[in-house]
Amino acid sequence: MASSDSADGQTHHSSILILGAGIFGTSTAYHLAQTHPDPSSITVLDRAPCPSPRAASSDINKIVRADYSSPFYMALAYEAMAAWSTWPILKDFYHRTGWVMLDEKGSDLAERIRKNFRESGHKDESEDISFDEMKTRWGGVFSGIDTEDYDKAYVNPSAGWCDASQAVEAMMKDAISKGIRYEVGEVTELVLSSSTSASTADTTTTDKPSSPPLIQSLKTTTNKTHTFDKLLLCTGSWTPWLLTPLEHSLSITPTSPLSINTQLTTAGVCTTAFRLPASPSPLLSHYTQMPILIYGAKGEAMPPSESNRLLKFTNAHTFTNPVPHPNAGSQLISVPSPDQHAVPPNLKAQSLQLIRQRAPDLLSSSSSSSSASPEEEEEPSDDEKEKEKAEIVEWRLCWDAITPHQHQLITQHPHPSLSNLYLATGGSFHSWKFLPVIGKYVVNVLGGKGNGGEKDEAWGWKGVDGKGGKGEGEGERGAHEKVLPKTKLEDWVEGEGTGDVYLPY
Repeated sequence: MASSDSADGQTHHSSILILGAGIFGTSTAYHLAQTHPDPSSITVLDRAPCPSPRAASSDINKIVRADYSSPFYMALAYEAMAAWSTWPILKDFYHRTGWVMLDEKGSDLAERIRKNFRESGHKDESEDISFDEMKTRWGGVFSGIDTEDYDKAYVNPSAGWCDASQAVEAMMKDAISKGIRYEVGEVTELVLSSSTSASTADTTTTDKPSSPPLIQSLKTTTNKTHTFDKLLLCTGSWTPWLLTPLEHSLSITPTSPLSINTQLTTAGVCTTAFRLPASPSPLLSHYTQMPILIYGAKGEAMPPSESNRLLKFTNAHTFTNPVPHPNAGSQLISVPSPDQHAVPPNLKAQSLQLIRQRAPDLLSSSSSSSSASPEEEEEPSDDEKEKEKAEIVEWRLCWDAITPHQHQLITQHPHPSLSNLYLATGGSFHSWKFLPVIGKYVVNVLGGKGNGGEKDEAWGWKGVDGKGGKGEGEGERGAHEKVLPKTKLEDWVEGEGTGDVYLPY
């Protein structure tokens, strides 16, 4: 499926070089393969074969839903859901299980979402559900849920989930079958032309450049050079780390509206996967009845499939990981941690606390919860030892690029000498569902067509020539506000070894 860029010193030219094979890169490659006159002139470059294991898009499963407080994203989600339901290449990965959402006391999120349903022109399938009914429905799978901090809930049968990694892989394979090149290689630097001096680089004007585009090529760890007419960064959580040295060499300050660090940052969440016993198993049968659970702003629970038997929980409390960049004057840049499976014990403990509030019976049957928590647990009784065991098989830190109002960043770079640099990133922990359709909008930007006023405003570069962009006005609400980071990853290390569960907020 992929070729390795193992040949030292070689140069390859592409009309379009797509860096990154997550949902933005994959979807763009897929749509370019349908429309470009010469797909073989387009290259996708990623550090690993697709699905890239370190990408946010590679996962056990992802939610597909139209439940948005933003009419803009509700409409885009309905467009994507139509593709998930009907496209032969994708429909087998889509599971319409429905979801149930709990809303915290004092929150109006559910009310705003359901108002949008009624005004969307689509059938409103959502309905109120009492906590008593919620605890008895779906075979009583939520019978032990803690609802103390919540005052209402609703159910929406139109939501569902997808086999995430398999769907991304299927779309990329289709693009490759139509001529798109896929190469494996890790980028070491973006190579600049010497025709533009750094002293004149930090300008916020959008006049056409008088010199050729500044980025000539990029190099990989094997010293292979990739040249291109257009470079599209679909690099997700690595985007600030990759672009900041370029900005530093151009004297673009961290607070300049031309800096990528004013557009987005990198944040992480912790996920936990339990593997349930193989069928026939009462525990597996019990949990395969469940819909997706949205536990307010605290996180989600995703139902297992019969095939993988994996029940996934997400702790929605996000965090940054600022690290001094050695090639940018030690500027602090949030970046994914080196080992996605190295989760601080206190973060594990807090995640288990949230899981216990959602599914206490699962932890009582878990064979791995004690090893994941710094707290000592009592020796299980003989009866408990006879119970079926749910095993924790994965802890993961999942990283994404998040923008201030959770709009994606799909745009040409505004600097006049970076006119061949484009970005499609800023997933903000809610963009995976748009995999089937987001690429066609990226293709429009690459072609200079635009996507209409509302989309161009939402997805454009913010702050240049006085342009704030959609969602930047006073009082505007974000599209996915609960994912704004409040802590740093290092905060979770403090207090470890004391025997106490440390919560840094």
